[in-house]
Amino acid sequence: MKFDLSELYQIESGASQKKIYRFKNHDKQGVFVDFSYNNKDYHSFLEVNKFLSTINISVPKIFDIDDSKNLILMEDFGNNRYDKIISSINLKEVLLNSINSLIEIQNTSQQITNYNLNTYNFSSFKIEIAEFADFYLPFKNISKSITDEFFFIWYSEFENLNFNWNSFVHKDFELSNLMYLQNRKEHLKCGILDYQNAFIGFSGWDMFSLLENPRIYFVDKYNDELIEYFYNNTSQNISFDEFLTQYYFLNTARQSRIIGRWINLDKKNKNYNYSKYLNITTKRLKKSLHYLQNQKLSKLYSKVITE
Repeated sequence: MKFDLSELYQIESGASQKKIYRFKNHDKQGVFVDFSYNNKDYHSFLEVNKFLSTINISVPKIFDIDDSKNLILMEDFGNNRYDKIISSINLKEVLLNSINSLIEIQNTSQQITNYNLNTYNFSSFKIEIAEFADFYLPFKNISKSITDEFFFIWYSEFENLNFNWNSFVHKDFELSNLMYLQNRKEHLKCGILDYQNAFIGFSGWDMFSLLENPRIYFVDKYNDELIEYFYNNTSQNISFDEFLTQYYFLNTARQSRIIGRWINLDKKNKNYNYSKYLNITTKRLKKSLHYLQNQKLSKLYSKVITE
């Protein structure tokens, strides 16, 4: 694959390390995605695209690749990112189309274990919650004894839950990674991007990534209905109550990780204020704790989440 850099211009890719380019000449179609920063992410993106392309959902077609430079030329889904247009389109319709795409993925006959994806476990979990301990707790001058207690409680509560890691997880199924494809029908209007971090894990993970967005506090009046809709339309081997417990447990951990990440990103990136999302993410965390009804975790967070 050969191309002239002068024909391209870079477009926004958020906090991601990958770079995305469009053609200046609009007669040419597609976008270039540059994964030169990480060979693993490049191959993971291709592997996940191979899996998702077998399912009745909207993921970009790959036109060409360059293994020597970790470059992918793929279909351009345009500019209508859900997070940018969420206030101007029907929220419930957007969420339902996104969730119906997740249902298609969960109900596929394709065996996810046939693809080269990592399976989630406690080690993965600990790495994620450590971002809260490593960045938020020092930021708030929390004592070392609380940090030790933090890991002990999360570990003991994790062990109490009967997780079955057996489902595809996009991991970053957020409004910023979903595109509105207005000329397509029903759930195919939801274009799905940025799945290089996918793994095998809890089937409801992408639901809380979508519904509990840490950057936008959109109205959550549909959440209970949509969670139950997802549960009823996918093959689940646990009760709905158990599903909800696992959902809110993992979401509480995720919101914790993201709080730590905002602090860390602000330390590394002086040109962007990620701390502006702290208030929204903290609201998401507190709400998740309320629904989880776990006394040990609630007591722990009452010590560390300060205004």
